[in-house]
Amino acid sequence: MNNISKRVFMKELVSYKKRSSTYLSPIVFFLITLSLYPLALSNDPNDLALLAPGITWICVLLSTLLSIQNIFNEDYEDGSLDIFFSLRSTTLSLVLIKILVNWIFSSLPIIILSSTVVFLLFLPPESLTILLISLLLGTPVISLFGALAGALSLGKSSILGPAIVLPLSLPVLILGTASVSSFLNGEDPTFYFLLLLAIFIFLLPLICYACIGALRLHYE
Repeated sequence: MNNISKRVFMKELVSYKKRSSTYLSPIVFFLITLSLYPLALSNDPNDLALLAPGITWICVLLSTLLSIQNIFNEDYEDGSLDIFFSLRSTTLSLVLIKILVNWIFSSLPIIILSSTVVFLLFLPPESLTILLISLLLGTPVISLFGALAGALSLGKSSILGPAIVLPLSLPVLILGTASVSSFLNGEDPTFYFLLLLAIFIFLLPLICYACIGALRLHYE
């Protein structure tokens, strides 16, 4: 990581810390939605245990949608993106850092929090590790889609970002839920983990360059 990338990384960390609503809103939303499911669906522990993987993944996905609109907006408004595009060598680094910091502040706290509150859904303790692994593998893919949506919807309606991310994230949601469900059924979830990892590795360069192209559209 060169000096420019380090400065950008530190700038992003400071910026997110100052905008506490960026990372507090997803956490609050996650807690509220997760706690409402037992009240709305059923208070039977067996029913909730079966639904727990899907409910958790849905809550995580919806919570992360709250922060995608701000990934590039601040740099776009203060003119920082103009500078980065004049230094072409740093554009890819900028996108990667944006995605990483957004994941650290929007997804990582929810993953950590889910390890303590998911027992509200009576998830068996032995499957908690599988759930956390699936979230650690799947949420970076959602962050990639979020960055692409943020780049495409820059300066546009806030509803456009979630409308892009939700359909793209459905395979991740299905695989993440299936990994935990397969473990609960006595099967090996490794296959689903490998698929999630393969999706991330495949999409990482594609989404990064797609973000660069989408951002450049706003300067043409």
